[in-house]
Amino acid sequence: MKSLPESFCYAKLPNAGLGNKLFVWAKALVFARLNHLPLVVTGWTQFQLAPILLGGDFRFYWNYFNAIRDVNIFKQVQMRRQATVVQEPPVCERAPALHSTIYEFHKVPHWSDYFGDLKPHRELIREELFRLLRPARMREYKQAVKSRICIQVRLGDFQPLAQGVDFAKVGSTRTPLDHFRNLIEGIRQIRGSCVGVTIVSDGSRGQLQDLLTLPEVNLGTRQTAIVDILRMACSQVLVPSAGSTFGYWAGFLGDSALIMHPDHIHQPIRPDFVNHRFYEGPATGPAQHWPALLQRNIQEHWNFSDGLGKMPVC
Repeated sequence: MKSLPESFCYAKLPNAGLGNKLFVWAKALVFARLNHLPLVVTGWTQFQLAPILLGGDFRFYWNYFNAIRDVNIFKQVQMRRQATVVQEPPVCERAPALHSTIYEFHKVPHWSDYFGDLKPHRELIREELFRLLRPARMREYKQAVKSRICIQVRLGDFQPLAQGVDFAKVGSTRTPLDHFRNLIEGIRQIRGSCVGVTIVSDGSRGQLQDLLTLPEVNLGTRQTAIVDILRMACSQVLVPSAGSTFGYWAGFLGDSALIMHPDHIHQPIRPDFVNHRFYEGPATGPAQHWPALLQRNIQEHWNFSDGLGKMPVC
């Protein structure tokens, strides 16, 4: 299929965190590749006051990714004067043969099915994401310590769970630390050893003290946001915070057991062929009653190079 004349795909990334930006980039990428269209991406770097005031991630990703500008700026200006703009076309459908059309993506998918349009294209997205990394970020990723068991504790811009509030009925709320503690104990029971656990978090040691007092539980050295996602994706077992698209992206990219909070499970994050081999879902009750696939994943020999399949590793 030849590319449509005088048309291109445009990802206008939202003023949001990295996880939400990646959704818009990935949707535009898939649409552009399916339709053999040039791709233009803007918005990796945007000033956001709130995260700075909260003392968390500055969300200023200026040195993360190579520029994607398959159409030069002068040509873009010329085309915008006469082009038809199609907002949020269906990701997996062929574009109609229209002249002078800009296909624009800017919306984050609904939380009920974040990865619905992306799951069939996981390999493309993984490969293109690594191609997008600047050399400094690739070096950082290769040098980062990879951990067998990774727990992502999202605190910064998530609110504490108010007393008497049902966790299942709120969003952007901190996952109770007891949830992570219970999973650590269950994983160790299945392993039959005090396996090391790494906490990846935007919180302080004081905020994480209930977990860090457990033996062999350590707070990982903070990396840039994209490297934190990629090193989490390399783990054997990953426990993301409920509602965190940052953690969910690590789960989507990786081949690891993915333990989700039972109160915040919607549509699967990964395609079926991945989840036939690596568990995705809740782990409740006594560890000996956890699903057989999850227990097998926990017990298996671990080599971090398996975590991202064909992706570059140390």
